[in-house]
Amino acid sequence: MSEELTEEAAAALNSALRAENAAVWTYELVTAFVSGEQVRAAVEEATGVHERHRDEAQRVIRGTGAAPPAASPAYSLPDPVTDEGSAIRALIAAERDCQIGWRAVLERTEPDADPAVRRTALGALTTAATRATRWRLTIGQTPAAEPEPGKP
Repeated sequence: MSEELTEEAAAALNSALRAENAAVWTYELVTAFVSGEQVRAAVEEATGVHERHRDEAQRVIRGTGAAPPAASPAYSLPDPVTDEGSAIRALIAAERDCQIGWRAVLERTEPDADPAVRRTALGALTTAATRATRWRLTIGQTPAAEPEPGKP
């Protein structure tokens, strides 16, 4: 059974998938720059969450009969990653991109027609916002929480 998405919702879901692919890549990259046991564990846990969000987005896209966009071999980061602090700032940026992607899915899907997609988007937006807040707290960045997660 195929799922129905409007053209706008499908485009937003593709964008969210691209953000998830970039987040997985970024989390894997920063493992070389984090050393604290707690930070390493948080990076590993977050990688798994982003992989699950990526896989769910791919499943939904395939369910519409479309092919999901492929992951890129590498992604651009806002700043060079040279130590744990810059690695965490890269993670905050990746989480922000995921928030923007999933918020767009929420804004472009029909509540009655796409409840499962909306639940997935809300969960992914919430976890990305929470994780970004935790990373900001880790490096002492203020404010730690954004007032409207995912708002471009």
